[in-house]
Amino acid sequence: MNLQEKIKIHLDQIKQLRGVENAVLTQRDGNPIQSTGVWFSKDEIFNVCSAASAIFNVGIHLHPIDLKYILIEGKKAKILIAPLNSPLHFSLNKILEQQGILNNNHEFFIAITAQPNVNLGGIFLQTNECLKKIKTSLITSGESFKPPLIQFDGQKIENILKGFDVKEDKDLDLHVSSFSLSFSENISLELRKVLSDFSLTIPDLRYAFICLEGGFIASQLLKNAIIDKEILDRISAMSYSVFQTANRCSWLLKKMHAEKILIDCENTFQFINGLGKAIFCTEIGKTKQKLGLLRLILPQFLNKINNLIKKASEIQDPYAFDVKRLLGDLVIK
Repeated sequence: MNLQEKIKIHLDQIKQLRGVENAVLTQRDGNPIQSTGVWFSKDEIFNVCSAASAIFNVGIHLHPIDLKYILIEGKKAKILIAPLNSPLHFSLNKILEQQGILNNNHEFFIAITAQPNVNLGGIFLQTNECLKKIKTSLITSGESFKPPLIQFDGQKIENILKGFDVKEDKDLDLHVSSFSLSFSENISLELRKVLSDFSLTIPDLRYAFICLEGGFIASQLLKNAIIDKEILDRISAMSYSVFQTANRCSWLLKKMHAEKILIDCENTFQFINGLGKAIFCTEIGKTKQKLGLLRLILPQFLNKINNLIKKASEIQDPYAFDVKRLLGDLVIK
């Protein structure tokens, strides 16, 4: 039995978990190595692996040392992304690093799609056991585990180029909304109050912020001296990018929109929640709060923030402008 067949057996064990639809072991660059479950086509596997890879790479950029898994949740499914180089398996990781199979760059990860009612703890426990078995197979095989490079024939190259075609659209909307630029003073104050109340409720809070389209922070609260404004701006941009890519991955798999993302690390939880045209992001230490309690507390504050964002989007800003009208007023002499 070759190495890939052994890996498929371990992935099949995850597939047998009730509610799990498919699982795929993927290289960091998005190249699928082995998969199990129901897939519609080979292209679908590559598309999903590519989107999951983008999410995974941003996740390990945010948490390079202690990332355990990333969980994406929507109405139709849960998507779990877990690195093969999990910090939970320190001794196995050391052996793999010495053999040159695995390194600190998190070369491989597993992506799992499951039904929305599947128990999170059950999925992670089964995945954790699967990761151990895959690592053991790698150690005992004595093989180098590098997948072949993707090759493209003429037809595939032509299909890629066609994907860049732009359709002419006669009904152009040239109105630029100022929603993503600013909030009114009253709404900004109310947002700060909600974040302040959230901070009082969560004693182990490190930071929390609300950011608009593009990752621009609308309101923030910092409780960690290590994180400054510049670092938080980078976290905001990457968190927004993760959420948008998760939306793409969710749509490819289940034709659904991502609603929330949990990034579980050794010492912290990072939550990213969609709020219409904005996202709410927070990082919370594990010392004083359990995940179940946090999942009960968060929706109360998210509802308040969402209502304020909806209120802001309904306000007609007198400074909003129409590009077409603006250009029509320009006179070139």
